[in-house]
Amino acid sequence: MTDPESHRRLLFSIAYRMLGRVMEAEDMVQETFLRWHRADPTAIREPQAWLTTTLTRLCIDQLRLARRQREEYVGTWLPEPLLAETTAPSTEADLADSLGIAFLLLLETLPPVDRAVFLLREAFGHDYDRIAAIVGKSSASCRQIVSRAKSRFGKPPARPATDEAERLVREFVEATRTGELAELIRLLTEDAVLYSDGGGKVRAALLPIYGPDRIARMFIGLRRHHPAGPPPVHFVQINGSPGILTRSGDGSLTAMTFALEAGRVKAVYAIRNPDKLVQANRLLPL
Repeated sequence: MTDPESHRRLLFSIAYRMLGRVMEAEDMVQETFLRWHRADPTAIREPQAWLTTTLTRLCIDQLRLARRQREEYVGTWLPEPLLAETTAPSTEADLADSLGIAFLLLLETLPPVDRAVFLLREAFGHDYDRIAAIVGKSSASCRQIVSRAKSRFGKPPARPATDEAERLVREFVEATRTGELAELIRLLTEDAVLYSDGGGKVRAALLPIYGPDRIARMFIGLRRHHPAGPPPVHFVQINGSPGILTRSGDGSLTAMTFALEAGRVKAVYAIRNPDKLVQANRLLPL
């Protein structure tokens, strides 16, 4: 019987994009493996298809169970960040666009089954017949789901080259640290927005902050909380894009990443909920 461990990376990739939480994704992968070991091996003709189907259905059920929890979440909900020590390009370049925080937030607007259909088709290239068998819908219905989602989301902006993105992020971070208001405003698009996720456990903006002036002034205002100077910045890769980790004087962590467009920052995502920063704590210990 095929070793399911050979498919762990693929299964985690699907589960994380479905759920937006690392531990939940790992739990779904482990449950899939448990069901694999309990299954009749003679009934499994295509191991990868069986594993993908089982995992996807588990994730759909998990999303349905988590709906009320998401509705009661304090403030803005952001996905748990996936971090790496390097800002090198993702080794899964074909999946990089579907890993970004902006894309995962768009997926949050879709019902669980629609989310699975859209992901399996657009991110993982499954054919409609296979997707239909996984989610229990017709191929025609799956095509309609993908068409509606693509029409709703529009065409995503082209991702900047990694070196350009890293340079822009460093310029933005430097402007926040030096307090250059005009430079900060220049680096933000006219429709820029900042999302901050504290989960009700640490201080964070409960609602998104819109507009370059308000966002820039917020960053300038934060400098007053650090009379000894801004905390050190640790550059990392977050969900396949350049980002930063910072630890405040009180020990609280922030993981920050960005959506970039036409050489400026279109969105800032600040994840501060400590429950979502277990990996960050390992990269940047006290």
